[in-house]
Amino acid sequence: MGLFDIFKGKAFQNGNISGNLPVPINSRINYGFGGYGSGEILSFLQRRLPGSLRDWSKEAGDLGLNSIISISMDFYIRNWTQAKFKVKKQINANEFEYIDHPIIELLNNPDKSVTGSVFWSYVVQDYKLLGNAFVRKIRVGGEVVRLQYLPADMMKPYTENKNDISYWVYTVDGESFRISVEDIIHFKYLRDPDNIFLGRSPITSVLREIATDNAASSTAFGLMKNNALPSIILGPDASDFTVDISPDDARTVKKRLMQDFVGDNAGGVAVMTGAYKLDRISWSPEEMVLDKIRKMPEERIVAAMGLNVMVLGLGSGLEHSTYSNYERAQQAAWEDGMIPLQNQIIEVLNNTLMYEFSETTSQDTLCFDYSNVKALADDVVTQSSRAERLFVSGICTRAEAKRIAGLPVLPEDENVYFNSPYTATNGERSMLTNQTDYNNVNKAFANEIAEAILSAPIDKSIKAYPTDGMKTAARRALQWKEEGFDGGTRVGLARANQIVNGENLSDDTIIRMYSFFSRHEVDKKAEGFNQGEEGFPSNGRVAWDLWGGDAGFSFAKKNRDRILREDDEN
Repeated sequence: MGLFDIFKGKAFQNGNISGNLPVPINSRINYGFGGYGSGEILSFLQRRLPGSLRDWSKEAGDLGLNSIISISMDFYIRNWTQAKFKVKKQINANEFEYIDHPIIELLNNPDKSVTGSVFWSYVVQDYKLLGNAFVRKIRVGGEVVRLQYLPADMMKPYTENKNDISYWVYTVDGESFRISVEDIIHFKYLRDPDNIFLGRSPITSVLREIATDNAASSTAFGLMKNNALPSIILGPDASDFTVDISPDDARTVKKRLMQDFVGDNAGGVAVMTGAYKLDRISWSPEEMVLDKIRKMPEERIVAAMGLNVMVLGLGSGLEHSTYSNYERAQQAAWEDGMIPLQNQIIEVLNNTLMYEFSETTSQDTLCFDYSNVKALADDVVTQSSRAERLFVSGICTRAEAKRIAGLPVLPEDENVYFNSPYTATNGERSMLTNQTDYNNVNKAFANEIAEAILSAPIDKSIKAYPTDGMKTAARRALQWKEEGFDGGTRVGLARANQIVNGENLSDDTIIRMYSFFSRHEVDKKAEGFNQGEEGFPSNGRVAWDLWGGDAGFSFAKKNRDRILREDDEN
């Protein structure tokens, strides 16, 4: 068939077939990369990143050894168990109930050799960093009784036709095992252009940033080890004639300088017996702005992990950190990171594992229960107030409002609306028995809502806002931090932003402020605390002003006394 026939359309084959159409040929070639790893966390990326010919997979190295990646993974692993595996049975379009199901025990204890949380940490790590995670079903008598984690870089798909995986091959220590498709649970993220049967993690797009962060850490270490001394060339100062020094003399001078200026002898004094010239051949730490160089990798790597820098406590997220927006950052990390991840895991398990159990019905669905996740929980007052507004406005029934408020629902609560002597039956409203019944049901619900609100903990603290003096000190300390001065902790940075933003300081916060100032008042005696002294501002002065300085100490003492008096009176 010629090229002209192709343009006429005669080269087309029938696509209206019952099976799948062929996948790209590179996905059907059963050789090449994959399936021969050693369990390391190395990127699978085979292509060059845009704008570069460098092998960034090699430059980035073991992804799990990058500090930003490690901190991000720690968030997922630490918080994974807050959400619980559950199976829900759909009763109708709006209602469901949790039921007992044998899959819950299997997922909570999938492999007797490790705990459930450790097992799922393996899966999550491979899925987030490599874009693929594999779990093998172990059967006894045809029934799935255990699960086994298999490292992603040791798995490879094989196909004997044009469109489906025929089987998987697991290779370890040079020995290969053929595994049927039905016995493999494959968690796949996106797709690998080199093999449509495999996934590719977003982390592959930030390999340059990972390598940059690694290099910045090594550079900072090298500078600190050399007492922040940039690379130099030292030689005889002879402008009009040539002076030769022997290699032995050169080595001796270098050794003496390293001994006098590096390590335990940092800040030492060296006296040369002749005229020497010193040239610097690298940037100083200030010129390299290492702190700013690391901010962009932090932000991009964390974004690729589905999180935010503030919740991880990284430097680029602490500049605007306060307790209030830190709580919002925690919630965002769950909503943008953890919940989407767990939804993807659940979707695969529903498709590949739920059907293995004879107890499963068409109404049963595996899910996660987030009711015990602190970052997502609304307080009692918020829930109760929302329920009251919806009920009073006639939007929902009394039973629906009670469920929102977390109150027990009685049969007589169903289909009862507020502000109308009607009840809804089969989608239509009908008259209640009498006006007394109508008044009683609404009064009963109102009493329950009021009880829920009144029983919730109430913040009785008096509003206490930072003074102008405190704000001035906090701004000064934040400016020092911006300029690279040491001193202060993550809590101190959060406190400074809270003060600068003029937020109300709770009684608990005031007590912590008083405790801080009392412990660190001794720092005021150290050199560098006061302006004009050598080493100003000292670490202690930076930390002191982050908490509001002298004005903050006076504020804390005054309000602490008030808090103690109120406690005595109560």
